[in-house]
Amino acid sequence: MKPVSRTLIPVFALAVMPLVCAAAQEIALPADPPASRTVTPQVLWSIGGEDEEDVLLGLVSGTVQGPDGNTYLLDTQLSQVLVISPEGELVATLGREGDGPGEMRRPHNLFFLDDHTLAVIQGFPSNLTLLNLDGTPAGRISLGCEASEGGFKIVQKALPADGRLVVAHGRGTFDPAAGKSTMKLSLAVFDREGNEQVQLITLTQERDMTRMVFDEAKEFSELDQWGVSSQGLIFTTPEREDYVISVYDLTGAKVRTMRRPFTTRTRTDEDKKRIGSGRVFRRRGLQIEVENHILDTDPAIMGLNTAADGRLFVTDSFGHGKGLPEGIAARYGVISSEGEFIEELSLAIPDFDADQDRVNFLDGKHFLVLHNIRSATEAFRAGFGGSEAESDDEDLGDVEPLELVLYTLP
Repeated sequence: MKPVSRTLIPVFALAVMPLVCAAAQEIALPADPPASRTVTPQVLWSIGGEDEEDVLLGLVSGTVQGPDGNTYLLDTQLSQVLVISPEGELVATLGREGDGPGEMRRPHNLFFLDDHTLAVIQGFPSNLTLLNLDGTPAGRISLGCEASEGGFKIVQKALPADGRLVVAHGRGTFDPAAGKSTMKLSLAVFDREGNEQVQLITLTQERDMTRMVFDEAKEFSELDQWGVSSQGLIFTTPEREDYVISVYDLTGAKVRTMRRPFTTRTRTDEDKKRIGSGRVFRRRGLQIEVENHILDTDPAIMGLNTAADGRLFVTDSFGHGKGLPEGIAARYGVISSEGEFIEELSLAIPDFDADQDRVNFLDGKHFLVLHNIRSATEAFRAGFGGSEAESDDEDLGDVEPLELVLYTLP
């Protein structure tokens, strides 16, 4: 046998080096945060509530801090965007219900593109309604599959990333003969024109429409919680019970996996009842009973948000709601853009009701508290005959008015 030429060895080494270098980095986060601090943020303004007469609020579903210093509030119920100044004054109302330029139907979230154009997400039909800061229409971006593929398409969530868009979207079909529906979902990168460039995650969900079942274990997917940094990194949660975060770049390559020793929160019977009671299905005006299979634990990670500097703010199962001690409205594990666990940050907010109120992360410095958002949401759904309209322990006709308070870290 001829000996292998030594000149081939460096060539072979060079050939395999990119493969070795391309392996995703494994980062072991510490179980205990390196530092912990509790901050009482400062109030910048508040709107709504019992004494508010100047601002009409329906159901606020999306909030974002604008490049001009204003706060933008998407009102799903009224199909419009309220623009609130840094002093808490209503300075403009953008968009309206309809199908024309700058108009929207059933919008559910919003964000700013890199050029400061406001994008409002319509889940169905799936597109982005674009608005300039002065309220003039700026076009529309259609996302997802082509109409020729059949069925219907939806957009669950979309975020900007380094000149592109990261979108959770899907296409649904229904087989009347079999009584089954199929939803194909994916997390994908799109260009600004709405062309899909790469798919990161895909999954298929099938449902028997003759027997409505909510199986929480089967419903979990990596699309449940995800976020995007301005540097173009995409964060997902591939496992329900474990604290694991996958990090992708915009080419779809996995660049990092972060793991932290963590035991997720065990739910109370009240928690499980509340989760199950929120599942209502109606067909031809009749309420169909849903068979619920609710898990005993919360997902380990329940929220991923990013600051402008690339820091990742992670909400774990003890970082919201009943998992928090009295007086704490939210708690975040803060991780640097390089994957270093920096600190655990807790927000102390007076008069915060974990049952009724919610904290919306804006940019890592500003946080918006939505007081009475749960009652407002239930009342909105009750108008469509869904959710907890049938609740015996609450009169939805006496819902406390929605109040929004903007806070900033000192």
